[in-house]
Amino acid sequence: MREVPSQIISLVKDYQVLFSAKARHQLDTGIFDTDDLIHSVLYGEVVKKEKDKEKMSQYKYIIIGPSRSGTPIYSCGKIVSLLKKAYFIITFHETR
Repeated sequence: MREVPSQIISLVKDYQVLFSAKARHQLDTGIFDTDDLIHSVLYGEVVKKEKDKEKMSQYKYIIIGPSRSGTPIYSCGKIVSLLKKAYFIITFHETR
């Protein structure tokens, strides 16, 4: 496992985060809220880094980290450039 890249940490700390429709739905209907997801990225570790096949970003990151209550959260995201840079979270779920 590797540390979460500092650029992702900076973007997430500044709430420069975008959510896919799937991630937004998970936040609206699931047990985790935005702060749980942010916490998991800030205090998590990268378990996988792979090329972004959609070419929106150079890499896609799989991060596992704790929610505020300590429950592990698995998330997948990438750094994207829209008007400004942001961390785009594609999906997440409780780690099994």
